[in-house]
Amino acid sequence: MKLIKIEAHGFKSFAEPIVLRFDGGVAGIIGPNGSGKSNINDAIKWVLGEQSSKEMRGDTMQDLIFAGSKTVKPMDFAKVTLTFDNKGADNSIDSDTVEITRMIERGKGMNSYFLNGQPCRYKDIKSIAMETGIGKSSLAIISQGTVSDIAESSDDDRRGIFEEAAGVSKFKFKKTESLRLLESTSNSLKQLEPTINELEKQLVPLRKQAEKALIYRDKAKALKEVEVAFLAHEIRKYEKLYDELSEELNGVEETKNNYETQIGKIKTQINEKNLEKRTVDNEIASLRGKLGSIKEKLDAITVTLARENERLNLIASGELAVNDEEKTRAYALKVLELEQNISYTKQSLEIINNTVAQEQNLLSETSSKVNKLRFEVQAAINKRTEVNTNLQILLETKNKRTNLFKGTKTILENKSHFRGFKGLVRDLIHVQPDYIRAIETILSNASQHIVVDIPNTAVKAVEFLKKNNGGRATFIPLTSIKEKFVRDDYLLVASNHVGFIGIASDLVEFDPQYEVLAKFLLGNVVVVDNIDAANQISNILERKYMVVTLDGDVIRVGGVIVGGTAQDTDNIIGLDDKIKKLQDVIPGLNSIIQNNEALITKYETEISRINTSLQEHIYEQRITGSQISRTEQELIEYKSKADINNQNSENQGSPSSMNARRNELFNDYKILKNELTIKSQIKEALDAELYHLNETWQQTQTNLNELNNSFTNKIGLHKTAENKLANYRERLSSHYNFTVEYAEQNFKLNMPPEKASEYVAELREQINELGNVNHESIEQLELVETRYDRYVADRDELQEAYNLLMQGIAELDKIIITRMTNVVNDVNDQFSNVFRSMFGGGSAEVKFVDPNNVLESGITIYAQPPGKSVKNLRLFSGGEKALIAISLLFAILRARPLPLCILDEVEAALDEANVIRYAEYLQELKKQTQFLVITHRTGTMTRLDALFGATMQTRGVTSFFSVQHKDAEKYIQEPETN
Repeated sequence: MKLIKIEAHGFKSFAEPIVLRFDGGVAGIIGPNGSGKSNINDAIKWVLGEQSSKEMRGDTMQDLIFAGSKTVKPMDFAKVTLTFDNKGADNSIDSDTVEITRMIERGKGMNSYFLNGQPCRYKDIKSIAMETGIGKSSLAIISQGTVSDIAESSDDDRRGIFEEAAGVSKFKFKKTESLRLLESTSNSLKQLEPTINELEKQLVPLRKQAEKALIYRDKAKALKEVEVAFLAHEIRKYEKLYDELSEELNGVEETKNNYETQIGKIKTQINEKNLEKRTVDNEIASLRGKLGSIKEKLDAITVTLARENERLNLIASGELAVNDEEKTRAYALKVLELEQNISYTKQSLEIINNTVAQEQNLLSETSSKVNKLRFEVQAAINKRTEVNTNLQILLETKNKRTNLFKGTKTILENKSHFRGFKGLVRDLIHVQPDYIRAIETILSNASQHIVVDIPNTAVKAVEFLKKNNGGRATFIPLTSIKEKFVRDDYLLVASNHVGFIGIASDLVEFDPQYEVLAKFLLGNVVVVDNIDAANQISNILERKYMVVTLDGDVIRVGGVIVGGTAQDTDNIIGLDDKIKKLQDVIPGLNSIIQNNEALITKYETEISRINTSLQEHIYEQRITGSQISRTEQELIEYKSKADINNQNSENQGSPSSMNARRNELFNDYKILKNELTIKSQIKEALDAELYHLNETWQQTQTNLNELNNSFTNKIGLHKTAENKLANYRERLSSHYNFTVEYAEQNFKLNMPPEKASEYVAELREQINELGNVNHESIEQLELVETRYDRYVADRDELQEAYNLLMQGIAELDKIIITRMTNVVNDVNDQFSNVFRSMFGGGSAEVKFVDPNNVLESGITIYAQPPGKSVKNLRLFSGGEKALIAISLLFAILRARPLPLCILDEVEAALDEANVIRYAEYLQELKKQTQFLVITHRTGTMTRLDALFGATMQTRGVTSFFSVQHKDAEKYIQEPETN
């Protein structure tokens, strides 16, 4: 494509329209410095797309518009047109000539481009420039600076010249565009990927949730059909049983009260009879003592009477002589001895009396203790019966409510197979009653998760379940889980809010080895007092953490709120605590019963011992009393003897007076004996009554115990019936919102109740195994799948475009590598020849710095002029560097001829001889390339085919005219005119 015309108006110093026509060959632009000849070079660069005002030697593009002079007004626009001959050219333009125009208007700042008179884009002009090999950075426009850059630039910078020569600019431009599109596509893909990934993350659980929701829906429907009918049947059954047991319990309660009343009366009678008996015993003892005393007196009088009669007989016969004085002394000593004995014996009797009184008091106190202990034992037995009844109810409730998943049951039944088995979550934590509902709400089905030591144990357990068809279970390996927590800054604010209670993991008790488990399950959940506090604290936490109230209301992550009233859930954790508390009470009650029974046995033994000791002391009391009576009688006798002896009175010691005294005592004895007989009969009657009363008490107590056992069993049955009835009614009402009458009318039980109960339990287990069910997941899944499919389709389109771009870039790289390799090789071949021609010998070479990386490698020059050995181009003289660079440019033009090449004073640094070589070499190259040479060197001008002179006849305004060779040197030396 050959340049045939340049037109310019308003561009820089071209205030007047200029037109330069070219016929081919080597044309020159000459003129003195400051004449504006180089503006032709700027005009060509500008119209071919130069965007840098600095490259155009201005501050802004507005500076390219003629600014005016003293005699010429400023222009309002700048316009340049290049006309090319396109005949036979290999490009995309289907026209014999190509007209490229660029225009800028003052004040608008916008550039206008035209192609063959039609508006076009900068991109279109740039594409033509790259396609044809002419352009702002091409070898088609070479200035003195370009020559210097070739010699002094780095290997990487020098590569640009070869890229232009290889014609890869358009491929690099396409690659740049492709890379831009690739980056844009990649960014679009990157923007889509998080969305798609997020949707995929949502889809995985949503699909499972939707599947579970469908299964749940079917099973819940089946459960409803059977359970409602079953509940109605069971309610009626337990209503009847409850009423029957209530009637029985009323009768038993009445009988029990009667027995207890009888026992109370019998105990009162026994106590009264025992008191009467003790009084009679004391009276009998006293009578016996008196009888003994009288009998001893009678015996003494009888002996004394016999002795006196014998003495009188002896005196009467003269056989006995009495010394009255000696007798008197002897009697006095005997009286003194007897009085001392009486005093001592009375002291002993007083001690015995005190002992008897103490033992009687002790016996009464001990009997009272026994009665109190018996009452406490009975109370403890009743309490134990009540506890056992409640415990049985709770155990039945637990067995009913536990509903362990099938897999969990299987593992628990075979836990001995797994060494690392730790237990269920619910068995490893302890919860205070106040927090049970909150913690159970948080854990939900996780309370049944199985805790193991390491993942390998869980893997073996899963394999065991699969092998034995044992169901599914969830395992938590302690070594795999990490603690969860609420961020400190959130916690600091939330903890100061009204209603905040604590982090859930801080509200449970656990063995230290399970701390990580507690914090894994509960460490990021906040427990609060009520739903209002929950809402406010959830806002503080920015909905990033679950908040649970003590009533079990929940605000989940993201803000979903679940709450309201609910039926009595299977509080397994709470049941275990209640069961444990009751189980802990029973040993204490058993201990009370055993200890009290042991004390009763001990006290009864003590009572027996006291009774024995009391009887012994009563007997001793009687004997001592008798002994005192005998001694007193003996004292009386000796006093009488002393008196008789002193008075020497026969009347005092006569047998008749002693007989009278004996008859008096005998009458008293008979009276006392009669009283003793009566008292003994009373005692025997009391003993018979006490025996009968004790027999009656024991029988009544036995009957009461038997009744209590029966009562306890019936209470248990009654309580069980009451609980079942309440549970069934509550279940029917709260879960299904049905009355019993409605259920009976609309739901029929089509199987035996036992089978229905098993079927309901089976369905519930299957539903429980489903875990938490998102009932909105089906609709959510449809929405998310629609979005996902749309985004995936967009991604696939982008991915396909990305792949095509990658393929295109790879193809462009191949083309660039091939072209660069070929051009370097071809230029190297030409460079050696051109170098020798220009330098008159020597050697030169161009090659890649890194032949293995042609796509990015810099290009180095090796040059050795004749007689020199300089390895670094920077060490050559300015003229030598310029000649080396010109040699390289000529080699490139030989290897890759261009249709047009503009040379702007490139030979300025050459000496005259090398200028001539330069100019002559242009003549060799003009067959393939059209040259437009801007110069002021005579050696060049005289060897050009045509010359155009630039002058400023009017200051600041450039004009051109044709110049003859003979006038060329003279012309460039003429000064500018005004």
